[in-house]
Amino acid sequence: MHKRPRPPQPDTPVTIGTASNADIPLQLDALGTVTPRATVTVKTQVNGTLDAVLVNEGQQVKAGQVIARIDARALRAQLLEAQGTLEHDQALLANAQADLQRYQSLIEGGSISRQTLDTQRSTMRQYAGTVKADQGSVANLQVQVGYCDIVAPMDGRIGLLSVDAGNYVTTSDSTGIATITTEAPTDIVYAVPEDKIGDVVDAFRTSGALAVDILARDKTTLLDHATLKAIDNLADTSTGTVKLKALAPNHDGRLFPNRFVNVRMTVGTLHDALTVPTVAIQHGANGDFVLTIAASDAQKGAGRVTLRHVTAGVAYGSVTVIQSGDLRKGDTVIVDGADKLDDGSAVKIVKS
Repeated sequence: MHKRPRPPQPDTPVTIGTASNADIPLQLDALGTVTPRATVTVKTQVNGTLDAVLVNEGQQVKAGQVIARIDARALRAQLLEAQGTLEHDQALLANAQADLQRYQSLIEGGSISRQTLDTQRSTMRQYAGTVKADQGSVANLQVQVGYCDIVAPMDGRIGLLSVDAGNYVTTSDSTGIATITTEAPTDIVYAVPEDKIGDVVDAFRTSGALAVDILARDKTTLLDHATLKAIDNLADTSTGTVKLKALAPNHDGRLFPNRFVNVRMTVGTLHDALTVPTVAIQHGANGDFVLTIAASDAQKGAGRVTLRHVTAGVAYGSVTVIQSGDLRKGDTVIVDGADKLDDGSAVKIVKS
């Protein structure tokens, strides 16, 4: 009994791409954290009842702006009392100084003794000391009254309030009244593997500034452009990484403090590198490979493919660098449909 011949297999439809040379940025990806350049917990420096809160939560504030006010009536009364004591003691000092001048004129005529003159000098110094102490008390109370106006120590955005008006606040409160953080510019702290830090250091020393892209969780949405600012002076032995800090302008405020972001840092450029579309690279038991079709067959729109082993390098966008392998600029590679093919498979080219 004769076996029926198998019908010829139809040519597999594929789409094609071209190997080409391009300048490819060398980039490192990392996970980073938005870190404000400054964070301040605003606390009261005097005990008292919080009379008023003069800002809204989430509001931008300027350095020196009054954000809350404490009832200062008791302190002002103490200040008034101290000022009265100072004026009283200043009058005693002035009288002692006048008596000393009279005694100095009388000593020459022998009307008073030297001991009386010395005693008056001592009395005048005592009053002078008392006046200085009074001046210190007045100055201290003036400072305390000034502390009743709680001001922002820097420009920034105020967070949620920890206490409302009407509450009694003390200097020992650990939470303070609110927290102020700087927004623009802001720092991004991230870590790179220690075996990559040499490339970063070399590029940083050469250029003086490395471009850093700040991306959202999807690694696609660009949030901001930053610049490498500093490299830590030691590696973390527990993680095998080195921390880096980049500075981002954050003009639109999307880099929210403590937000996790993806960081992509450019440390150099591969000039005139051979690249193919990333989807053209297949992975097999013997390593990476691409399927090519001869230029003459590509022009006819059909032919047989040839398997070529390659070593894939860095990827950038939709292309990947070919570090080594039997592939040249201008070679035609199979882009779509390659997963169904093998060396020598018949294909027909369709438009993508």
